This record gives sequence, C-alpha cells and structure tokens, in this order.
Amino acid sequence: MKAGAEVNLRLAYLLRNLSRNPLRSGLTCAAVALPITIFVLSVAVVDGIDRFLDNSSRQLRLAVTHRASLVNPLPSGYRLKIESLDRSRSEITSVCGMGWLGGTIENDPRLLSTLSVDADSFPATFPEYLQSPDELAAWQRDRQAIVIGRGTAAQFGWKVGDRITIRASVPPYAAMPFHVVSTADQAVDPVTNFCRRDYVVEELKKAGYGDDHVSFFFVKCSTKEALDRYRRAIDALFANSPDQTLTQDEKAFMSQFITQQFDLPRNLTILASVTVFVAVMAAMNTMSMSFRDRLSEYAALKAMGFRGTTILLIVQSESLLLCGLGGLVGAAGPYVAFTWTPLSAYTVPLIQTLEIAPAVCGQALGISLLIGLLAAVWPSWAVVRLRVVEALRSLE
Repeated sequence: MKAGAEVNLRLAYLLRNLSRNPLRSGLTCAAVALPITIFVLSVAVVDGIDRFLDNSSRQLRLAVTHRASLVNPLPSGYRLKIESLDRSRSEITSVCGMGWLGGTIENDPRLLSTLSVDADSFPATFPEYLQSPDELAAWQRDRQAIVIGRGTAAQFGWKVGDRITIRASVPPYAAMPFHVVSTADQAVDPVTNFCRRDYVVEELKKAGYGDDHVSFFFVKCSTKEALDRYRRAIDALFANSPDQTLTQDEKAFMSQFITQQFDLPRNLTILASVTVFVAVMAAMNTMSMSFRDRLSEYAALKAMGFRGTTILLIVQSESLLLCGLGGLVGAAGPYVAFTWTPLSAYTVPLIQTLEIAPAVCGQALGISLLIGLLAAVWPSWAVVRLRVVEALRSLE
C-alpha cells in the first residue's frame, strides 16, 4: 500500500472511531477541558500575585515587624530610632507607622482591609496613593480623611467626597466616621484602605482603649543599596530590646502576609496539579475502554498485514486529538471569557483584574497533549505486544 493511501486510510479510521461513540468522545473532551480551565485560572491568579509582589519589590520599602509574630505590636517610639539611623534623610526618606484596623460596614458581612497610618509620613512613604495636590491637601487638613482602594471603592460604590462609617475589627470595635479623599486609582494594591492614625488613636482612647503601639513600620529608602544596608541595621538596632524586630523588603513582607491570610499561591498550585492528574486518569480510562472495545478490529488489522506501529499511531492520534480538543476548549474558554466578555470586569482579591496570558493558554494546550500521550501509553503498549494468532483467537 502506498504511503499516501495508508495515511488516508489511517485518517478515515481515526475519524470513524471518534464518531462511533459521540457521547464517550464528548465526555472525554469535557473531562480534559474542565481541569485545563481550572489550571489556566489557577495559574493566572498565581501569576497576578507574582506581578503584585514584583511591583512591591520595586517600591524600595522595608517592612519592620515584631520578630516573634506579625500580630505582636511594636512601640511607636521605634519610628524616631529608625529615623536616627540616617539623620540626613538622604537614604531613609520616610518612616511610617501603621496599625491594623480591619473594619466592617453596618449590616454588611464583607470585611475591609483598613490600616491607620502616620498622617505626616504616609504621603512620602506611599506616594502612589495621594498623587494630586487636592488629595494631599484634603489628607493633611481632615483628621477623618481616608484613602479607599479602587477595588474596595468599586465594590461598595464609594467615591471621593463620600462620608462613610467603618466599625473597627479591634477592641472596642468602635464605629468611626470618615471622609473619602482618594480612591488610589494608580496604586497597585486595589483593596487596602488607609486612614489617619492620630484620629483612630484618639477615638479608641475615648472608649478606654488604645496605646502607643503600631502593628508595623514601613521605611522608604532612596536606593537598593540603602534598602539592603538598613534591613540589617534596623534589626541590629533593636537586637537587645524587649521587642526585637524582623525587617524585610516589601515583597517578602507581602508574600508572608498573603501566605498567612490566604496562602493562595500554594493552594492554587496544588489545585492545578490535582486537576491535571484527574484529567490524566479520565483520559487513560477512556482510552483503555476504547482499546478493549476495538480489540477485535486491531486484531483484524494485524492479521491483514498492518504493522504494529501503524496501529499504535492510530491509537496515539485518537488520544491526542481527543485531549487536544478538550485542551483547546479549556484553554481558549477562560481567555475569551476574561478578555472579551463582561467577566473581564470580575475582581479578584489583591490582583483585582484577572489577566489570562496567551502563554498560559499555550502551556495548558501543551499539557493537554501530554495528557493525550500518557493516556495512550497502555493501549499502545498492548497493541505492539498483540500477536496475530492471539488476535485471531479473539475474533471467535
């Protein structure tokens, strides 16, 4: 038989096999498409978090926390001691103390991520949040000023000029009014809100709470070299104090915070791995059933003189085509949905907008083809080992 005729026959047989049991073929494609979709979405979220962390590393900020635990507070007087390390302010440009406030809205179960910050040093430490002169002036003038993350503002329908009331998540859980002065449209973090610490401390003291402590400090440095030097110098400064410090760059700090709060990267990586494994199992089960159902046909082909490698290519081609179609649907679906449909406005914690990179879709398609190869390993091995005499007996 000529090579061209053999290829045409192989293709015709392949298409006949795929259309013989449409339900099984469709379910196999779906069994691959769904895990590939989950894989693409999981990788997209992890990539988004990585971009968020990479941007944090470019801000030249150090996070100073208690060495024992992130929840242990630090004395607010540490700010002056940190600033004393560089009295010229040429390398340490600003130091900002921050306290966790959290917060909820009346009759709304959604939790807020709100921090109280030193009003005087916040604009210099986080310049991306108050960019216009009007916003900066309102922040400095109004003790009840609050900067709302753009994602939080969109979620609750808040805008500049609104008066809002937030009930703190820390004792005595006081309800405090605020004036929105900015929605931080240019900031990378779309979720966190910032209010003035002097106002919060005053309100908490009215209720008999509040002390001279902060949750952590952020230190703005002028250069990468200064960042590395003062990371060690700050910890050395408080090495013998009752409240020793742990100083990290912002990327390491945010990574630790995300891990403690969500642990999304690890959990999503595990989820993606498990779903791919499930797809492999489903495809292997389908190809094994297909081989058993068509054993008599493979036997007849071998008896007619077809080589084992030819039949092996038919089995491999069927598996690759089924899994490839499923992978194409599973990879293209999220890309189209989160790029060209209203789902593109769907918000995700921290990263806000979910971006599906074409490279991730290509990677997912490659994984689906690998699933197809793995699924056909046992049937292919069985076809090669099948002997003509044993094959003819199976026809009886």
